Amino acid sequence: MTTEISKEEMLSLSHKTVDYALSKKADAVEVFSFMNSLTQVMTEGQSIANERLKEELGFSIRIIKGDSEGFSYCNKSDLESLKATADDALGIASVAPSNPGLRLPKPSKYKQISGIYTSSVANLTIDELIEDAKTILTPMIEATVDVRTNLSSLTKQEEWYGIVNSQGVEAFEKSNNYAGGFFVVPREGEKVGSFVFDDFFTHDPKSVDLTKFGKELTQRAVRNISAIAPSKIESDTVVFQKDSMFNPIGIVIFQAIAAHNVLQQRSMWKDKLADTVAIQEFSMVDDSLNSDIGGGARSFDDEGTATKQTSIIKDGILENFLFDELRASKMNATSTGNSWRSLGGPRFMNPPSNIFPNAPIIRGGDQTYEELLEDIKTGITFEYFSGSFRAENGIFSGVAKGAQLIENGELTTPLVNVTIGGNILGLLMNITGMTKELECSNGFMRTPKIKVKGINISTQN
Repeated sequence: MTTEISKEEMLSLSHKTVDYALSKKADAVEVFSFMNSLTQVMTEGQSIANERLKEELGFSIRIIKGDSEGFSYCNKSDLESLKATADDALGIASVAPSNPGLRLPKPSKYKQISGIYTSSVANLTIDELIEDAKTILTPMIEATVDVRTNLSSLTKQEEWYGIVNSQGVEAFEKSNNYAGGFFVVPREGEKVGSFVFDDFFTHDPKSVDLTKFGKELTQRAVRNISAIAPSKIESDTVVFQKDSMFNPIGIVIFQAIAAHNVLQQRSMWKDKLADTVAIQEFSMVDDSLNSDIGGGARSFDDEGTATKQTSIIKDGILENFLFDELRASKMNATSTGNSWRSLGGPRFMNPPSNIFPNAPIIRGGDQTYEELLEDIKTGITFEYFSGSFRAENGIFSGVAKGAQLIENGELTTPLVNVTIGGNILGLLMNITGMTKELECSNGFMRTPKIKVKGINISTQN
């Protein structure tokens, strides 16, 4: 991080801004400070396209006055600018609508998380990122068909973030990571195969076998050259791969357990707490302090509430919803430490308004991937879902991308123009197998592959 501001300066400015806003008759004040440094190498085709260095610094101020809230932010780090931003937030609070239940968290003990900041990531140079990208591209260059990347990148990222509020909270944390995301399209003459995608996320660059990553991505792309559009598929059995576990299954579950959706009657599980919502073998936990899971591990959430391990579904039973401070106050509950400011973009530019798991994990089953497939006479597996879903009832429908036909326990033919549909409510009760091995999806969720019956499979021919 090269921005010329230290942790001590960030927190000192935050404290002084809190004091200033209180002197202006604010009832409660929160200052969020954030720095982000990104080093990125992008590829296009079979070569390095460009390099990007980006740094962001910002402070946001949230003020509560009565039952109203004001929010403002700036990307400057001098006290006068922060005072002006506090004045803006005070002005907004004075005209904002009433929202009873607004509150800021009180101080709590934060557990230090090992492994979310490592010197091995911090010391990565742009030249090393370029060489890593070349390693991934090499199998594509050597492929028997034309395999090219599109909108692909390797990224080294570092974040510093802190929260100071008028309740006595002072929290600070820094993290870094090394991540890659590669879209690959195969071509052979006039024939263009469907794209494939894979990604990785880690705090330990040595844990990623880049040669293997590039080879497997290339092999999948070459396989897709021979994809067919089937006229009909006589089956209702689907195997969900890691990314199709995240979307639609994970996203619908995350919305169902978020307290704001429960409060507004938009959750499919709004009245299902302590009820059976999945097969007995299915369990999900938000393991917020576990840096091995993905990018969301953190010791405090975006309001300054200490995070923890929260059981969401245990042995098929829905055990907990997830809360921030506002919804906890409205529902006579306690915040679970799951407040998020933004699920994309600079975090300081948004108030904490989202509720989301930090580091979700779905427990594995008792089968290898081969065992999961072996009793399937006919079915499909797919990698990505492109479609729509409704969080209030769990219904989903869309295209199964990266699909393959399963016949007599073997993967046989790549498929295109296949759509699937169903209901997450029914899907979780019709799981017939889960792998032992867990994979990281979207740099965020650890999940097994699962096998499900009762899915509507159709073709577009």
